[in-house]
Amino acid sequence: MAISPPTFGKNRAIEIAINGIGPPADVAAVDTVRQVIGHAVGNGVIDRFIVTSYAIEGGFSACAQAAPTIESDELTALVQQLRSVHPRPGTTAYFVAPTANCDADDQVACTQEAKACPDGSYVGRQPPTCEFAPCP
Repeated sequence: MAISPPTFGKNRAIEIAINGIGPPADVAAVDTVRQVIGHAVGNGVIDRFIVTSYAIEGGFSACAQAAPTIESDELTALVQQLRSVHPRPGTTAYFVAPTANCDADDQVACTQEAKACPDGSYVGRQPPTCEFAPCP
């Protein structure tokens, strides 16, 4: 599956949601996402990380905002690295998308429901409208 790189423009943040869809979330995938975000924070790419909710079956929803000095190609590389994580099908809904910023007042926590896609993967609801993310 080819995913075109996101166009950031004014978007300086990334919405991330990874959660279990009935069975527990794929722990290895959740740990990988946490590790990627941790490295981005440690390397100064991300300077704000807000967890908006934790899922009952494991995982979380969050927003990661780029530091002011970070170029859009570094943010694009981070999104591509996050999108390279492929949770075990049938266990985990996973969503990554650029957004304007991580203003704590603007954060929307969506329910952790999941929708099955024709390819066997699952998608969750995405802020700000809480509509389901498009199937890949």
